[in-house]
Amino acid sequence: MQKLEHYPIHVVCDYLILHGMDPSYTTWVLHESMIDGDIEMLETYKMYKDQIGLQEGNVATQTNERIEAETSNLIRDAETSLFDGCIKYTKMSATMALFKLKAAFGVCDIFYDELLPIICDMLPDQNTLPTSIYAIKRLLKKFDLEYEKIHACINDCCLFRRDLEHVQECPKCGSSRWEVSPCPKMKKQGVPAKVLRYFPIIPRLKRMFGMAEIAEQLRWDHTNKSHDSKMTHPVDSIACETINRKWDSFNSDPRNIRFGLATNGFNPFQDLSSRYSCWPIILATYNLPPKLCMSTENLILTLLIPGPKQPGNDIDVYLTPLIEDLKELWINGVVVYDAFSMSTFNLRAILMWTINDFPAFGNMSGWPTKGRFACPVCRKGTCLEWLSHSRKFAYMGHR
Repeated sequence: MQKLEHYPIHVVCDYLILHGMDPSYTTWVLHESMIDGDIEMLETYKMYKDQIGLQEGNVATQTNERIEAETSNLIRDAETSLFDGCIKYTKMSATMALFKLKAAFGVCDIFYDELLPIICDMLPDQNTLPTSIYAIKRLLKKFDLEYEKIHACINDCCLFRRDLEHVQECPKCGSSRWEVSPCPKMKKQGVPAKVLRYFPIIPRLKRMFGMAEIAEQLRWDHTNKSHDSKMTHPVDSIACETINRKWDSFNSDPRNIRFGLATNGFNPFQDLSSRYSCWPIILATYNLPPKLCMSTENLILTLLIPGPKQPGNDIDVYLTPLIEDLKELWINGVVVYDAFSMSTFNLRAILMWTINDFPAFGNMSGWPTKGRFACPVCRKGTCLEWLSHSRKFAYMGHR
């Protein structure tokens, strides 16, 4: 009996294309081994492989050209003047100004749909202002500015996603996923008790590299390191040097992103007497020049953690979607089109550090910022004194 041999699928496929199936092969229990063909067959094989490679190259080129054309059209559409002769507002800036006003004062969609046509009638003819809330959402969707609504446990135990997507009660504390009405044992089905807003970062990074000007600026940190031993940008920091030395493959591509994560609580209702605490999670992109990396338009809002109370040590529950995307960007990377070099590449990203006050540092890192080991640097050497009458620690003389 003939010895059974195994070959990779691509080897078998190439062999069948060049040689075809053996007519005498009628018993479908064995497979032929690869044999060398004559010179004519080898030439045919080379022509076949060259043609396949050429087709794949054409497809990639066409895809890149399509992405670049779509991005250019989006930018051109967004930067269109609100009307002929208007230099203060563009289509996008006017839309965002009105949408911000809607959000600030809680204007309902019905009123907004009635207001927009009236404003359009007041403007000169051929103005570019959207005439409905639906048109505004379509405009924002093109720029991947939408967010995901993720239901959360009222006690910050879990997010109802992935395996818990269809669960009605928290598996840890047993709280209902939905708001509970004043009537005993009644639930408002369809009204979630708590909602996390997540703004995915990967589509926004793709959009940034899809603009040639921004894609060029995202290389700034690779060639503008300080040479006078002064820190003028995060690229001059010890953390960045450590990353470059430890992961040379990451540093080899100047387009790979370095992030800083900032968070803190604030009261969105502008009422000092309110104890409502909402926590935004913001990413700063350190590839950009100093004037741009901390500018408002380049700070990436990724998560909006709702109140009314701060998440505390349970903030890691809400960080889960962002952590998953950051892991994907670090481990596997994402194929992105670069409009500056007009080519695709595998984009990777790393989180360099977090920016927060000391209490928030305790929540983000898990380090106890109270008690005998409050200082994360000194640890056992923390300078402290126990005040017996006040029954608390005082850190006099500690820096």
